[in-house]
Amino acid sequence: MSLFQEAREAWRYRELFHNLVQRELDVRYKNSKLGIAWSLANPIVRALILWAVFYFVFNSKVDNYAAYVLAAFFPWTYFLTGVLDAGDAVSKQLGLVRKVYFPRELLPLATTVANLRHFLLSLGVVLFPLLAFLYIRDSLTHHSLTLPPRELLLLPLLVVMQTLLIGGIALFLSALNVFFEDVKFLTAVALDLLFYAVPIMYFLEQVRFSEKVPSFVYTLYLLNPMTVILTSYRAFLLPIPPKAEVPGIKDPIYINLGVPWPYFWLAFVVCVATFIGGYAFFNSRKWRFVEQL
Repeated sequence: MSLFQEAREAWRYRELFHNLVQRELDVRYKNSKLGIAWSLANPIVRALILWAVFYFVFNSKVDNYAAYVLAAFFPWTYFLTGVLDAGDAVSKQLGLVRKVYFPRELLPLATTVANLRHFLLSLGVVLFPLLAFLYIRDSLTHHSLTLPPRELLLLPLLVVMQTLLIGGIALFLSALNVFFEDVKFLTAVALDLLFYAVPIMYFLEQVRFSEKVPSFVYTLYLLNPMTVILTSYRAFLLPIPPKAEVPGIKDPIYINLGVPWPYFWLAFVVCVATFIGGYAFFNSRKWRFVEQL
């Protein structure tokens, strides 16, 4: 069966897919008193702790630094939970996989969409109101209307792009984890390392203008699609602040200078290719799952 036929078969089970997504959301916080509020509280508390460390200990003097941290931290949390949750998306549904026929790819994709809902909720409830407050305050301070960058219109494309990347990785990892259970532990370690290799607590320009970073390393740095995605969230949502002193750079520099567009479109291609590749990898192995589980 071709990938197109597999996708069409999966589409026939869209009602089951909707139920699996809802089940993911219901199970996650079923015994918690705060319920889905934990999906907002966790990233906010972690981001504020990291903001305090970098602002007070590392002496970062960027205006509204917390907003720049949150603008990257929420997308990062979406990526982190989407990838981690996918690890055992198939193996934890052992009973369902053994007894009922349905397209197995619905399981990891359901975890991706459930995390997408959490991410959109965090944008709507926390980040967008914070940004609205900052823009209104800035307009009142300067007596002129301050608007977000026009690239904000591309935000839906950016969300789709990131979701394709997470979905592709989820398909790949969930299939691999059925045969090698160490995969989910290795993934957790890799994500811990990746956190420091993408611009969340620091800015892309700190790498770009650092005398300690060779130009070819900066180029390699931009080839990571998550580097481009997180930088784009900041550039789409927030303006360029005044020059500021930042750790690692001697003189004040401008930050949040915009999206590296050639690398943005390259990252877009990588995200699409990752999803198609993950889907092909998953489908080539999904009928062997029962033998392993």
